[in-house]
Amino acid sequence: MKVLVTGATGFLGSRAARLFEENGHEVVRLARPGGAERVGATAHVWRDAGDPAARELIAGCGAVLHFAGIPDPARAREDPARAVRENAGTALNLLEGCLEHGAGLVYPSTLRAALDPPPDPYAQSKRLGEEACRLHEAPTLVVRLTSVYGPGQVAWEGATGAIASFAARALADEPIVIAGDPERSRDFVYVDDGLAAIEGLVAEGRWNETVLIASGRSTPLRTAAELVRDEAGSSSPIETPGGELPAGENESYRAAPEAPLPLNLSLEEGIHRYVDWLTNHATRPGMTRSNPTRGR
Repeated sequence: MKVLVTGATGFLGSRAARLFEENGHEVVRLARPGGAERVGATAHVWRDAGDPAARELIAGCGAVLHFAGIPDPARAREDPARAVRENAGTALNLLEGCLEHGAGLVYPSTLRAALDPPPDPYAQSKRLGEEACRLHEAPTLVVRLTSVYGPGQVAWEGATGAIASFAARALADEPIVIAGDPERSRDFVYVDDGLAAIEGLVAEGRWNETVLIASGRSTPLRTAAELVRDEAGSSSPIETPGGELPAGENESYRAAPEAPLPLNLSLEEGIHRYVDWLTNHATRPGMTRSNPTRGR
């Protein structure tokens, strides 16, 4: 199948493009000019996903994997209008292209968007994107993701995920700081597991559905930090200063224990693979490729 991947230089987009290509799909990578550069991320076409001209790239595709947008709640709080444009407006533009060219749109959303009301501007913008999918004539698949982590997610390139932040600090032997409630929990999903689930849904033609992709396991942030620190062989202290956090950030987000799709890796194995990748493939200036403290 030929697929268009938007946000192809971002964490999920770049990883999706690589895995779909490795599995025999023809992939067209689309990224916004001037977007962030990340380890190993490339694009074939530099164009805004909200540009009407981007629709022509859908010709001949069976699916569009729409990973472009604002993935960061903090950035969405700073500019809610832009978050709506990037997370909902661009989806509507691509839906028009999908309708014209006979493709389906895969819209990655968040577990937060399922809450009534959505707790923050990020979740609200994603909920609006979901509504655009539900109201449009084109085939759509809304996938609500929990906390995805793994190769391609690099804190010093701007990634904001908890495990990415913990790993970066652990490998540098810097304090791991968990503001707010350190016992609030997340359902962590290894990126390759989540993308394999999406590939399977597309292959099955599961259009016009909303599907939750989750592990079904709830893990406190403090526990996740300890797992990352141990895997990195680090002596980083875990600091929990408490304090107030913005709306939506200090709550626990738990998926149902019955995960709707089978996922392969435990959190422990996923962290092992991610820390290994980060150590060997994503070195920042001043950081050696092999942390001498790993495994001690």
